[in-house]
Amino acid sequence: MIRTTLRSSLLAIALAVTVAACGSASSSQDSSTGTSRLAASGHRATSSTAVAAHRPTRSFDRLVEVDHGKLHLRCTGAGSVTVLMLAGWDKGAETWGPFEGAVSKRARSCAYDRFGTGTSDAPATNQTFATQVADLHAALAAAGERGPYLVVGHSFGGPEAVTFASKFEGEVTGVVLIDASPDDWPSVVCSVPAYQGGCDLMRNPEGDGERLDVFPAFDQVSKVSTLGDLPLAVITDAHRSPDGITSEVQARRDRLWAAGQERWAALSSASKVVTVEDTGHDIHIDQPQQVLAEVSRLLP
Repeated sequence: MIRTTLRSSLLAIALAVTVAACGSASSSQDSSTGTSRLAASGHRATSSTAVAAHRPTRSFDRLVEVDHGKLHLRCTGAGSVTVLMLAGWDKGAETWGPFEGAVSKRARSCAYDRFGTGTSDAPATNQTFATQVADLHAALAAAGERGPYLVVGHSFGGPEAVTFASKFEGEVTGVVLIDASPDDWPSVVCSVPAYQGGCDLMRNPEGDGERLDVFPAFDQVSKVSTLGDLPLAVITDAHRSPDGITSEVQARRDRLWAAGQERWAALSSASKVVTVEDTGHDIHIDQPQQVLAEVSRLLP
């Protein structure tokens, strides 16, 4: 019950974040010219077409053995690029809902359960984004699900997506971040007295099923300085509830969240920030067409 309460507290934190400042400052704002982005995505599309005939087309839904246990991987659809979907903290493949099916009509799509989520094995040790992407990459290879990949990450899955793109840059054609937690978010959470339950959970990986060592994980991804000209879409929401905190604390929190979205966008010279109205944290569920538009834009 204590773990459930702490986890619920942390989810409430994520769901409460308001990014009105980001909306006014950078709604649909490109950090590069359209020409450079099209050139980058066009180059990757051309190289990926050559291997399309050798890519998998059958549905795949099973546990895959990797060094540290078994991971549940599910892939459907067909295409020259695989859209790799990474869920938020303590969430697995099921969190994508109908969005997963919509993506599989446009491309090959893969979603998975990290260790400690869904039907995957419990983690053998504490995890970071780096260990998670290494295990995911091994599972994809074992299943014959080769790149190139368009990596889509939601919430904590956003930093995981950035880590994957940084570590396996030659296999990634683009990144889509959906309300991705900023690289300094654990410190922000711990600076708000009302969020101490979530802070405690972040500092205690053994108290969470996924065993994510949150502070080291975010510290590692904060050291990623650039993704070059990799096409990058940063999607965030425009309005959220105040979550029972004072207006002063809310304003500070929102400024820090907005600044974090801008830092994600600054990783690429071919980035775009998209602010979405009438949505909560799960933008891919509340406003799927907005996310699908960005996914489609980055597909060949």
